[in-house]
Amino acid sequence: MPGAVVWVVLAAAQRPSTLSPPTLRAPAAWLLGPLHGLLPGLTSGVARLHFDLVVALVVAGVGWVVAWAAAPALRSGVLLGVSALAQLVLVLGPPLPLTDVFNYELYGRMAALHGLNPYRALPVAAANDPAYALSNWHHLSSPYGPLFTALSELLVPFGAHGWLTAWKAVVVVCGVGSVALVGAIAARLGSSRPRAIAAFGLSPLLLIAEVGGLHNDVPAVLCLLAAAWCLVRGRGAGAPRWVNAAAGVLVVTAAGIKPSFAIVIGMVVLGARSRLWAVAGAAVALAALAVPTFAVYGGALPDIHTQGALVTPLSVPNLLGLAAGHGGADAAVRSVARDVMVLVGAAGTLAVGWRRRWALSAIGVVLFCAVLTLPWVMPWYLVWALPFIAVGRPRALVPVAVIATGWLVVGGLPQLPGILHSFGYFPTRLSTGLANHREFVRLLQ
Repeated sequence: MPGAVVWVVLAAAQRPSTLSPPTLRAPAAWLLGPLHGLLPGLTSGVARLHFDLVVALVVAGVGWVVAWAAAPALRSGVLLGVSALAQLVLVLGPPLPLTDVFNYELYGRMAALHGLNPYRALPVAAANDPAYALSNWHHLSSPYGPLFTALSELLVPFGAHGWLTAWKAVVVVCGVGSVALVGAIAARLGSSRPRAIAAFGLSPLLLIAEVGGLHNDVPAVLCLLAAAWCLVRGRGAGAPRWVNAAAGVLVVTAAGIKPSFAIVIGMVVLGARSRLWAVAGAAVALAALAVPTFAVYGGALPDIHTQGALVTPLSVPNLLGLAAGHGGADAAVRSVARDVMVLVGAAGTLAVGWRRRWALSAIGVVLFCAVLTLPWVMPWYLVWALPFIAVGRPRALVPVAVIATGWLVVGGLPQLPGILHSFGYFPTRLSTGLANHREFVRLLQ
């Protein structure tokens, strides 16, 4: 597993290539990182490079499944160390495929340097900024939470290049911390700590897709896992009440970074032993979150609607839309998918309201269903639910998570268009697929 990670990083750092799209958008030696030039015999053929990437992903996936199964034979400290080392190697290389990291930087620089509200203005308004050439969503206002945008602004003084280094430090600290928390939660629940660490900490989606892509899900997941730890810690006799309040604060913080996590706020609050303290903590966090939302960003909300109108070919709603004769996930199919997600979230919240001990299971199931119902789904989204699956809540999701990992990896491969064409599926020949393609191109222009 670590060997596959090392190869991917060294290959991406060797020269500008599709393994790291920003290196093609604005070629610069500093982007390749300190590991540049360590794989001189690397092929320059795009097709062969993509094939080798698939081989590395298969090796990583098989290694992950074997480690998950055999982990009890190993010490948890060894597994945590391997995960931490792999994450460190990943942040030493350039951002890996499907990355939005320079969008993060540009939104922060828009607010800090150009006087532009990233929730109202479009990035194209800052076209002269050094980060603009490296970003890709040029006609999409920020879909990220206000706490995350504020964090992006705090890193702006490090400079256009230094911002990336500082963000890499944030990602690796949050990534290692998240894996450690999963192990701590498993130990408190009486589950296998080594197996939980292997299941989450060695997942190719966490390592190659999430940490390698430098995505902002990592700090949000860390906050959510800290809230989950507080729930488990608060169950014991004599547990301090502040633990319940902390759970409320942390889950709201997670939603302030990643708005998608707002769906589990009710489950965390109702899952606390002292719900009153958890409600108080959530209320304090919401009041604090209102400060940057209204005082700094004028009350504008993240633009999740525009991004939600996009469709990836292998998303479940798109496949169901094709089967139903809609040509894919058109507006009607996307509306049904949103309604299903609301119902699942409501059912999870009601279940936790009835039985507190179901909180972690409900969070895992709801976040997993959220991935399934998203028309626009990226491989690393499964990292939202994977920690809860890793601690065995519920165990029935384990084989489904392995299958979903393979499905999401295939959906993110550079060769996906060719794969679809070989099966006779040409998305842009259908009205829904053509409309999605045009909208996607518009946002990138």
